[in-house]
Amino acid sequence: MKGKIFAMLLLLLSACSSSETAWAPEPQVWGEFSIHFETRPESVGTGMNEFLVIVNREGRRHIPDLLVHIRTNSSKWKQAIPDGALGVYRRALLVNDIHADSLHVRLSYHGKKGELNFALASENTPAH
Repeated sequence: MKGKIFAMLLLLLSACSSSETAWAPEPQVWGEFSIHFETRPESVGTGMNEFLVIVNREGRRHIPDLLVHIRTNSSKWKQAIPDGALGVYRRALLVNDIHADSLHVRLSYHGKKGELNFALASENTPAH
């Protein structure tokens, strides 16, 4: 019985660990908003990736009337879809090269417009 429990614990630990650590750029500020992003899968790769743009305003996440459009160098502008009232905006986009592509975020809020650019890979990320 103890052997089975030990084996289960090893499996759980190995499932939780990752050989690749996902890199994420620092959040950027636009007006009163702090913006950062995450991806699914956790590490950006060539092909389709889901981008989650996360917007905070002074600790609050629900921001009515905020429009978020995103694109990569490999894709056209697409409106990101709000994920409830969480301040999370989702969209899947094509990435051809994580070193050459970047994530472009276009924001529109009460007549104000702005654009931010995020690198998809750290300068230290090895090329494949």
